[in-house]
Amino acid sequence: MTVEDLFRSVLGRWPVLLAGVLLTVVVCVVTWRAPGVYWASTKVYLLVPATAQQPNQIAPDNSAAIPLAGLIQTEINGGVPPRGPVSPDVTLVDEGIYDGWSVRLPDTGGQWADNFPESSLIVQASGPSPEVVQSRMYGLIDQITRLVAAHEDAAHVAAASRVDFTMSPPVVAVQYSNGRRSRAVAIIVLLGVGLSLAVCIVIDRVAQTRRPRGEQANDGIGDARVRDAAGGDQDGSSREGVGSPPDVASDRGGDWAAPGDAGPGQ
Repeated sequence: MTVEDLFRSVLGRWPVLLAGVLLTVVVCVVTWRAPGVYWASTKVYLLVPATAQQPNQIAPDNSAAIPLAGLIQTEINGGVPPRGPVSPDVTLVDEGIYDGWSVRLPDTGGQWADNFPESSLIVQASGPSPEVVQSRMYGLIDQITRLVAAHEDAAHVAAASRVDFTMSPPVVAVQYSNGRRSRAVAIIVLLGVGLSLAVCIVIDRVAQTRRPRGEQANDGIGDARVRDAAGGDQDGSSREGVGSPPDVASDRGGDWAAPGDAGPGQ
């Protein structure tokens, strides 16, 4: 395929190319005008009371409240631990969830083992407006504190030994994301033009392949009709002489002499 062949295919199939370009423009406009998404994320730390041995309530090795955080995660998600992403830093928008929420215990483990380094819950929410996202976030945070208090009440935990809470960031900060529209439009244009050219080439080659076959078939039919009109045999040379007249056969038989017969002068 040379540049000249491509140019010839495009000129011969310009309606296909025009349809592909128009469809590409429509997709680009829809992509450019697509609304963005609002989302927010925060960490809710479950802090055990400070002691002389562990004065730092958010120390990495302070794992006393990690089982409680895992229990709260399971209860909020309907009794089934959620299947989290490969990294705790992945947001709902990164996962393609534009209208929803999640509560997860950070897991930095790999394929074969889990690793829960801290007693915190990652709370995330996404939605079509900042008000929806804020309402979901504060509702989830309030649900976490109520579930923890219910478990402590059921276990008759003293007030001095109860879990405390803190958030990072301390307030819910709603963010807006609309992706990288310029990059998306550029990719759509490349794909649209490339596919349109490919379709033009394929259609042109298919048409060129079918045309000679059709012409050969028509030529064969024409030859058969000519032979039939002339009174000839359409079956070819392989069957020549099958229907010979009897007199011709008898004449040929009269002139035939078997081997060994004596001739007139013998």
